[in-house]
Amino acid sequence: MLSGRGAKVLAAVLLAGGFGLPLAGCSEEKPAPLPPRVVHTVVVDPKPLKLEGQGSGTVEARYINNIGFLVSGRLLSRNVDIGNSVKEGDILATIDPVDYESKLTSAQSGVNNAQAALDQASGEESRFKQLLANGFTSQARYDQALKDLQAARAGLMGAQADLKLAKDQLAYTTLNAPTDGVVTQVGANVGQVVQAGEMVVQLSSFDARDGVFSISVLNIALARVGMNVKVWLQAKPDVQTTGQVREIAPNADPITGTYTVKVTLDNPPPEMFIGAVVVGEVNFQGDIVVTLPATAILQTGDSPAVWIVSEPDSTVKKVPVTIGQYDAKTVTVKGGLETGERVVVAGVNSLAEGQKVAIEQAGAK
Repeated sequence: MLSGRGAKVLAAVLLAGGFGLPLAGCSEEKPAPLPPRVVHTVVVDPKPLKLEGQGSGTVEARYINNIGFLVSGRLLSRNVDIGNSVKEGDILATIDPVDYESKLTSAQSGVNNAQAALDQASGEESRFKQLLANGFTSQARYDQALKDLQAARAGLMGAQADLKLAKDQLAYTTLNAPTDGVVTQVGANVGQVVQAGEMVVQLSSFDARDGVFSISVLNIALARVGMNVKVWLQAKPDVQTTGQVREIAPNADPITGTYTVKVTLDNPPPEMFIGAVVVGEVNFQGDIVVTLPATAILQTGDSPAVWIVSEPDSTVKKVPVTIGQYDAKTVTVKGGLETGERVVVAGVNSLAEGQKVAIEQAGAK
């Protein structure tokens, strides 16, 4: 028999042993950490953005002359119609010359009278000059004769100027072509009274031709003066030439909302006559950008971002980027990335800041 004290000690030992066994049996190993997530990445490689576009337009003359008479009168004849080709110096139209012929006759008479007055004044001046030298007349009388001579000379000069003006006005009754070209518009018909400077014939020069295109507001920002353009006939694509952007309208057309762009054509073939419909195409390199799959963009805040794989710990970091433009499958990034960085391009919505990842090896399934 154990004494009371011994029984208590035995009970304490057994109790301690009983609790110790279950605690030892409940201990478990810590779970192994998950392996890094495998991600598909691309390396940032900035390149010039290749841009291209097409648009239709028409061939127009660079130089368009609105030709009119320099004098007023009734239109006597108009020798051309819209579409006629003319050569420099060809007679385009005439106005009734009767009034101007009368003015010429009157001006000629004025010259004759002025010449007669000059001859008389010249003789008087010579005579009084001799008399003054011999002492048979006064200085005042000679001075008057000299003054009359000077007035006669001025009168002749004025009459001759009037005669020249009358001759010019008579010549202005005939309207001549200032250059080779084609008539694109007429402004008066025979019998109509036209005013000086009023457009009678619009002549488009053959010397230089432009391709004129209407460009949308979405594409006008890409256009640059001097940009090379390939141009061909819409009806005959094999009839081609090249050109350069010469002029870009600063404002949009209030009706169509498009911008007019004029392209100087280099030695356009004869088939590209004025009014022909043409197609223009541009291919050029734009700004240096990074092209990524559209799946790389993470849009969770105010601005788009991408995941960058940081080295050497292979963790991901969110980096804001500036987007240039979106396409169906790709996106161009204008800023925020550096050459050589690795960008995650798939499963971007399942990553977290600082998460460790593994780079998918080429050819891995």
